[in-house]
Amino acid sequence: MQTKGLLMRVGIDGTFGKYNAPINPETNDFLYMPIPENSHTFKAGMQTSYSDILPSFTEWASRNRCEIEFPEHLLHGNCHLDPDFASLTYGDQGTGRGNQVRKLVKGDFLAFFASFKPTQPCSHKLIYALFGIMVVDKIVKVSDLSEVDLARNAHSRIENPNPDHLVIFAQPQLSGRFEKAIPIGEFRNGAYRVTNEILDAWGGLDVKDGFIQRSVCPPWLMNSVQFIRWLETHGLRLIHDNY
Repeated sequence: MQTKGLLMRVGIDGTFGKYNAPINPETNDFLYMPIPENSHTFKAGMQTSYSDILPSFTEWASRNRCEIEFPEHLLHGNCHLDPDFASLTYGDQGTGRGNQVRKLVKGDFLAFFASFKPTQPCSHKLIYALFGIMVVDKIVKVSDLSEVDLARNAHSRIENPNPDHLVIFAQPQLSGRFEKAIPIGEFRNGAYRVTNEILDAWGGLDVKDGFIQRSVCPPWLMNSVQFIRWLETHGLRLIHDNY
């Protein structure tokens, strides 16, 4: 049976967090920032907050020689760190858009993308870009996680987690955050979409005209083998760290 791949939109944006993480459009150096965690409290010692990101944000801005300030409305808040590239996990509710995640098995993968804000003028207001991948090792319900593994994902770090939520554990040698983002989008026909050139290189998506601006259901890659071959041509190092 052929490997399956999902194109999954994650990360903070204008709707979930009222901010877009920065990217340098000349080098594709980027900073991953997760969405806010506003609905739950954390188990003792398992809190993840935006203040954890501040040192990396400051270093990133200095390295890219741009004058940007950390968004004040986020600074003292908690974040929903998912995917977690340090723990190599991704959590999902397993319903709604998560119905697709339930179809994944060992060896299938999630390719993560986000909408980033360029730090200097370029041809795009936002840059939609791939920035990580996780190849499935196993999928475990929150209710079946060990005590040690509870701390490894946003869906299980919280008090009173939903026992039916799913946590994907990734294969370390094939998974991680990319050293550089890979721009994939353009504004076309009234929305952000995967460029036609990249759609052809991937073998297509099961969504009309490569639409990626907002999706209730993450699209399947029509030819996962072709996508992986395309990805390998970029020679990107996989990083087991979030920031």
